[in-house]
Amino acid sequence: MTWKCPVCGYENTDDALFCIQCGAKRPEGAQQPQAQPAEASQPAEVQAPQQVTIDQQAQQEAQPAEPQAEAQPASPTVASTEPAPQATQQTTPQPPTAQLSQQVEVQQQAQKYYLQFIATPASALNKMKVPLDFDVFESISIGRSPENVIVIPDSEVSRRHAVLSLSNGKLYIEDLNSTNGTYVYDGKLFQPVKGKQEIQANSIIKLGNSTIVKIVRE
Repeated sequence: MTWKCPVCGYENTDDALFCIQCGAKRPEGAQQPQAQPAEASQPAEVQAPQQVTIDQQAQQEAQPAEPQAEAQPASPTVASTEPAPQATQQTTPQPPTAQLSQQVEVQQQAQKYYLQFIATPASALNKMKVPLDFDVFESISIGRSPENVIVIPDSEVSRRHAVLSLSNGKLYIEDLNSTNGTYVYDGKLFQPVKGKQEIQANSIIKLGNSTIVKIVRE
């Protein structure tokens, strides 16, 4: 005997509990052996848990992927620790003495002084600039004698007339008891130098009565 599926109309054998075509359950009006439903029901009951366990396993396998994705942001923490060496680099150049010494050396190199002749009886010296090499000489003597660092062939300039010196970045001139004196122009008059006197760049100095020089810094 056969029974007709109420869903798709397929004719199934009498021993079938479900429609072979669409899988619909056999109507309750038809009788069938009780031993068979247990066998037919077992596959349905077994298949459902398998699907559930497979789905659970798929979910469990999919879940660890999220912590891995969350674990990746840990890498920025490693990168955040990398700037630490920069802090050490900034702290290492702490000794200010080295920086100050370098600055002083640069300033000393920049402060190169020259003695420029403005007027002198020795016409060959006019407009000439003579470097003041304080790196070589602690003091630079000026006079008519050849033993001086700067020799001026002027009869009114004493043999050892004056001396220039540099101390702590400051320039000084000192008259060496010359006969005709040493003078510094103050903007109006030439004032006599008494003892050791500080002078500035662009100072105009008169040695004796005829020689006038200017201190230039370049």
